Amino acid sequence: MTIFLNAYRKAQSPEQTHFCPGCGHGSILKFVDEAVSSLSCEDRTIWVSPVGCGGLTDAYLSVSHVLSAHGRASAVATAVKRIHPEAVVIASQGDGDLASIGIAEAIHAAARGENITVIFINNANFGMTGGQMAPTSLEGQHTPTSPEGRMLSEHGAPLKMCELLNTLDGPAYIARVAIGDIRQLNEAHKAIRKAIENQIQDRGYSFVEVLSPCPSNWHCSPQAAREQIQTMCKTFPTGTIRDIDRSAWVKNRHKVRDYTAELTQDAFNEIARSVEVCDKPAIRLHQPVNCCCAGFGGQGVLSIGRWLSHLALVSGLNDTWIPSYGPEMRGGVANCFVRISKESLDSPVVSTPSHLVAMNQPSLDSFLPRMQHPGVVLYDCDVAEPGERPEDIRLYPVAASSVAQQSGAPRCANCVMLGALLRTLDCDRDVVIGALRSVLTAQQVQMVAAGLDLPMHP
Repeated sequence: MTIFLNAYRKAQSPEQTHFCPGCGHGSILKFVDEAVSSLSCEDRTIWVSPVGCGGLTDAYLSVSHVLSAHGRASAVATAVKRIHPEAVVIASQGDGDLASIGIAEAIHAAARGENITVIFINNANFGMTGGQMAPTSLEGQHTPTSPEGRMLSEHGAPLKMCELLNTLDGPAYIARVAIGDIRQLNEAHKAIRKAIENQIQDRGYSFVEVLSPCPSNWHCSPQAAREQIQTMCKTFPTGTIRDIDRSAWVKNRHKVRDYTAELTQDAFNEIARSVEVCDKPAIRLHQPVNCCCAGFGGQGVLSIGRWLSHLALVSGLNDTWIPSYGPEMRGGVANCFVRISKESLDSPVVSTPSHLVAMNQPSLDSFLPRMQHPGVVLYDCDVAEPGERPEDIRLYPVAASSVAQQSGAPRCANCVMLGALLRTLDCDRDVVIGALRSVLTAQQVQMVAAGLDLPMHP
């Protein structure tokens, strides 16, 4: 590992920081600095910063830094540690960052027992963005988003991350400390050092929650903020909650292999061996196919693409499949793109489809103007009808919904569309049916056959 500067610069320098007067971040950085220095791991320490007040720590600690996306520091730290197991990886996250948007990443990193150190800075508000209510805000605490105070009936109780993580088997060390009086500062110093030392000794996941004053958003003086920390301690009791050895987890973890071109080729060869190429190709390709399958989420348009890709693979062709859909997957817009070629493919992106399978009107309206010329469009004529009909685009109406409904398989309209699509390609019907039996149910295969048998008139 390398460091940004020629010589390590300690955090306790006379320069002015960007932290507000009385903020606890300065003390936390000092404790980390002293631990890293005394443990002689400066040249292999990687600090993973959050979005928020702690996002500019690279100005004060001259170790390698990674600025993660909002809430993702625990996930980023996991990736860094797995790639560089010799590194000392420290993730710093605020309460809004870790306990709100990043709670999933934080919990799962702890559940896996990742050998990282997480410093959780709890100042009971979203400090960087104006002091809004955070998951850790105290009952009755007034914030811009809880002007009448946090109410249990409206907002629930403050989230206690240490106690939450203590229900998991993965963590090795869990402690809560505070930036308050001298005794609390000494305890914080020791806990942070131990959390870093645990990682060096491969003992496993260490989590230190630090109750930190925030005078600016608490609207009080630094001295009053330190006194307020004692009030926080009533809701968030300090102390060591867990201290065990999880070195067996770390020792038995799969080690990431170094990248080599040969290793990548071996992986592709293994994938190729897992697909049994048919004696006769299911698809006889005369020119590359760039296909878009589109419809509503839940209609099975992504499956059409996967099955088409499977047929390309068993035919010994190169292919890619990439899905595209919004957060409202079921019922929302969903589509996928499949590229098939005899030659190597450099990208899965399809900007101008040569073939379109449209299972609803919005998809037909959206992708028809983007088609390659000449091109082939198949649409479910039970639910869609093209307006403009370009002369060099062959439009095939397919009564997929009706055929599926009449066959007693209304959810298999996508299989009918796949069969119809294969009719427009040069395919071997018997080989197609045989190849699909390994990935489809008997009813689905029957509906693909029904689509293959449909009369196709553009």
